[in-house]
Amino acid sequence: MDVEAEILELRRRVEALETIVRSGLGPRQPGAVPAQAGPRPRDVPVHVSETSIGLAELKAEVADVRTEVSQDFEALIVELAGLRAQTNENVRSAQSEILGKLDSLRCEMIDLALRLDRLLEINGP
Repeated sequence: MDVEAEILELRRRVEALETIVRSGLGPRQPGAVPAQAGPRPRDVPVHVSETSIGLAELKAEVADVRTEVSQDFEALIVELAGLRAQTNENVRSAQSEILGKLDSLRCEMIDLALRLDRLLEINGP
């Protein structure tokens, strides 16, 4: 599951649990009449403890997801640093090679200019 979707689902579940705890309403009891729609007074501690346990589990899941995401970001940062170093090395290598070829071309151009001058002197005036 997508991490963002997982976090949104956990957030939705936490909000639902918090709403239940704040309102004091729990799941409808089987056979309850409308006046008894909420939990019975003797069931309130059970619902509160169930909600507390559920909330603790959700918080643990959120903490796990946060840990995983931060570890993924740390791994991504390391990968990007490696990629940056490799790219810099490749650029330096290519730059060095290009400068070598440029020097070679300059030398050849100078050599051709000297030959051209000699040919013009021989065939000149």
